[in-house]
Amino acid sequence: MLSASFPFKTLAQTPLLLAILGSSMLSSAQTLPSAKIGLSLSAGASAKKADEFLSTLRPPASVQTLESGNDLLLDFPAVAAAGPVRFKAISTMPRTDGMWFLSLSPQPESGSALFASVALDPAALPEATLLFNLGKTQTILLVVRAAGKYYGLQREIKVGIPASASIKK
Repeated sequence: MLSASFPFKTLAQTPLLLAILGSSMLSSAQTLPSAKIGLSLSAGASAKKADEFLSTLRPPASVQTLESGNDLLLDFPAVAAAGPVRFKAISTMPRTDGMWFLSLSPQPESGSALFASVALDPAALPEATLLFNLGKTQTILLVVRAAGKYYGLQREIKVGIPASASIKK
């Protein structure tokens, strides 16, 4: 079962364009080595918006209480052109029933940190491929709930001109 929640008023306002449940393996994995996620956030307001969202989950969580995402895989290009960017997330933890994609980059005062929410049946393959419309460099936080605990993985995606696109003949 896959469902997405949209905190935006119209589909045109949402950065979530597509949600597909897939089954292929990632070509590269990105993980954190520490036991706690220990995010080093430079923008306090951004962490506050993420915490505001995480406090609505059951049980409530916060950015600082997330466990390490060593069993999470998050795949996306290192540098992407502005526009649609594909993200793939996989949890190797049993009983994964939810995934949330949050932005830790500064948001407008009335904006939300939530990019997408994916609800999974605990027996389903905990994998999601999403397409986000990005206009600027973002710090992404993947939050996963497995067996009632929350895990997090933070990565930055640079939005600019990919090296292959800047080479002209």
